[in-house]
Amino acid sequence: WANSDVPKSYFQSLFSSSSKPTSIKVWPSTFFSVKFYRWIYEYLKNCTTKAQIKNATHLLTLSTYSRQCLDNILNENSISFSRYSKGSLQLAIDPHIFEQLVEESKHINNIQLLSTADEVIKYEPILKSVKDRLYGGVFSSLDTNGNIYEFCCELKKILIEKYNVQFLFNNEIKDFIVTTTIENHTNQQLRHVTGILTNENKKINNVDNIVLTNGNYVMPLMEKLNVYIPVYPVKGYVVEITTPPNIPLPSMNLVDDVNKLYISALKPTAKQGLIRVSGLAEFAGWKDIGILSEPNRAQYLYEQTIHWLPHLGSYEKAFHSCSRPVSADDVPLIGRCDNFDNLFVNCGHGSKGWTLAFGSAALLANVINQKEYVKESEDINPEPYSPNRF
Repeated sequence: WANSDVPKSYFQSLFSSSSKPTSIKVWPSTFFSVKFYRWIYEYLKNCTTKAQIKNATHLLTLSTYSRQCLDNILNENSISFSRYSKGSLQLAIDPHIFEQLVEESKHINNIQLLSTADEVIKYEPILKSVKDRLYGGVFSSLDTNGNIYEFCCELKKILIEKYNVQFLFNNEIKDFIVTTTIENHTNQQLRHVTGILTNENKKINNVDNIVLTNGNYVMPLMEKLNVYIPVYPVKGYVVEITTPPNIPLPSMNLVDDVNKLYISALKPTAKQGLIRVSGLAEFAGWKDIGILSEPNRAQYLYEQTIHWLPHLGSYEKAFHSCSRPVSADDVPLIGRCDNFDNLFVNCGHGSKGWTLAFGSAALLANVINQKEYVKESEDINPEPYSPNRF
């Protein structure tokens, strides 16, 4: 999300006179938001080549670690869910885009540079019908996908039955109960969250540790504690195309960075195939989160999908919207907040929630348990993901 081409794309979208939807849109109401200006200032500072390489390295480290953590979970538990992907393939339609992908991939392992359309089609034969639109691509074997809803339902059962985890749904945090403590060995004053107040004035006391993972709403919630967390909601759209079970679907995730397009197929069932496409970036703040406010943008996303997969043009489609909690440097914030001894966050994963979720949870558990990082171990260094880096 944060790269050297982003500022140019933003300004083009702001001053475009074309009626055609753009991959990036900034709503006028956003210009009156102090939260947006504060976030975009930090964000643009990270849109340099140097910052991009550094942040991409941190993301790769976390995603590789997360893949290992997911494999460990699946080896230790019986979780049945639809999982279907051999990696991801970034598509380039011209030499300029290909060179960009190559530059971004210089510091990444487990990738394959595909410098011709024929090489791309060898990896993903379903693109044969659009060979004339392809210049090259970059393949990564690390990425995967799955039905997240199915996985979470299975995981919830395990957490309840095996670990006695209690879930409280439809409870909104209205405020925090905070006291002050003294850190013995540093004589530093730290704040301590002892409880929370929810809707209907319900009070939850005797909190040992509190972890805020509420995605798009973490910034306004943390303001109650006078803590700044630079995570901003970036709205996108989702197209789901349902096909008969025998229709060919991509065997890997397809990525079109120019149009902010991410195509993934779920594992076909005996009844149907399902392809899910997410994309576009819309800065509208916390307005209309989860609401399909502009169907024409979802239609544009669908048309871009059919541009790559024309054989899916006659099947049933459905439109949705989503908002991704994007951090100011595109790297999630994981760890303890300064000036608190028991307040932690795990947020800012943007559109990479599934890719980073398991490693993020394991990393946070290490931080909470004060497990010292050892370079030679399988764990990763928590420092680059600290919420106190801004």
